[in-house]
Amino acid sequence: MNTKRTGDISEAVAITALLKGGANVLIPFGDCNRYDLVAEFEDKFYRIQVKTGWIEKGNIRASVSNNTTEDGKTIRRSYKGQVDFFIIFCRETDKLYLLPIEACSDSDIKLRLEKPKNNQKVGIKMASDYEFNGSVTQLVRVPTR
Repeated sequence: MNTKRTGDISEAVAITALLKGGANVLIPFGDCNRYDLVAEFEDKFYRIQVKTGWIEKGNIRASVSNNTTEDGKTIRRSYKGQVDFFIIFCRETDKLYLLPIEACSDSDIKLRLEKPKNNQKVGIKMASDYEFNGSVTQLVRVPTR
C-alpha cells in the first residue's frame, strides 16, 4: 500500500470518529493546506492534521512535521501555530490518538504502549492517555503534557 492510500485510510477513520462523536467536519479544498480537516464543535473550530502511526520498540511513533521543497531545497517544517491537534491512527492497535500541538515536539511523537520498567514518568507519554474514542468533548479536555 502506498503512503497516499495509507494516509487516506487514516483520514477516513478520523473523520468517521469525529462524525460519530457529534462534530461537523470540514475538509479544505486542495492539498496545500497545513491541516487535513477542521472539526466544529460547540461553535469552535479546531484545525486537525491526521497522521499515521506505527509501532516501533514498544512505542507508537508518528512524524509531526513534514518536508517541503522551497527553491529546490528540502525543508523540514513544524506544524506549530498552524494546527490545533494531531489525530494519529495506528493500524496495529486499530485506535486513534488525539494530541494537542502543545504536547508534540517539532519532529516526531512517541506514545508508549506499556509503562517503563523503571517507573519513569518524566517525558513519557502513555498511549492510553491520548486514546481518542470519538467524543468531541475530548477536544477541550485532552492532556497537554
